[in-house]
Amino acid sequence: MAELILCGRGGQGIVFLTRQIGQVLSAKGLNVVSSETHGMAVRGGSINSHLRIGGFFSPLIRAGHADFLISLDATETDNNKHYLKPGGLIVENSTLAEEPGIKRIDAAGLARELGRVQLENVVLLGYAATLEGFPVTVEQIRGQLSKEPREQVRSLNLRALQAGVDAAA
Repeated sequence: MAELILCGRGGQGIVFLTRQIGQVLSAKGLNVVSSETHGMAVRGGSINSHLRIGGFFSPLIRAGHADFLISLDATETDNNKHYLKPGGLIVENSTLAEEPGIKRIDAAGLARELGRVQLENVVLLGYAATLEGFPVTVEQIRGQLSKEPREQVRSLNLRALQAGVDAAA
């Protein structure tokens, strides 16, 4: 069982990440429930997704229960960290240095180097997938992203995933 909060701003790909993780876990036969919460603004507004793996009936995570907080925007980290349980881990898209309990990667910067800042979500996912206890592995995500029928999209996502993996090394 694991519980994840994914957060960021509208347009950063939170729903895409939630769907990718959920599809990987569902394909493994695990019970997965998820839900998205959108702010008033669709693009640029606050968004978070709750993703629960295991015998849960409700998709919403109670405060203090999430194992991971995956954040594409540092301001949204503050808005959502109350969901994290003691000992849980924040994985944040940020240029700041790591702190105890917070792993950081400049996913936006790496995505820009790949030519598209929109890939920051996949860079962050690649990084997160290398962390101990994260519910999906790099290879599982690579397999999921490889199913994309559009070659250019598939290629960019796989490059972004690898950039996140390489940054963790």
